[in-house]
Amino acid sequence: MRKPHATKQDYELAFKGFHYPMSRAAILNMGRDKGGIDREVASILGLIPNSSYKNENEIREAVRNVYRSRGIQDEDLPL
Repeated sequence: MRKPHATKQDYELAFKGFHYPMSRAAILNMGRDKGGIDREVASILGLIPNSSYKNENEIREAVRNVYRSRGIQDEDLPL
């Protein structure tokens, strides 16, 4: 994977209005309901582990881990 084109702001927009705890399915549904979220953000959120997330920091770490598993270096992570 090349460097991410999604930005921190793209993720902040996607996370806006989340209520915790939140399942991966709820995260994906809310993202679709909002519409207009970055395609890369939607794709990466679809790859996070199927789990319940207690807060935004847990989702952020799951997103970072997806990028890392794709070979993205920490200095290039959008979050």
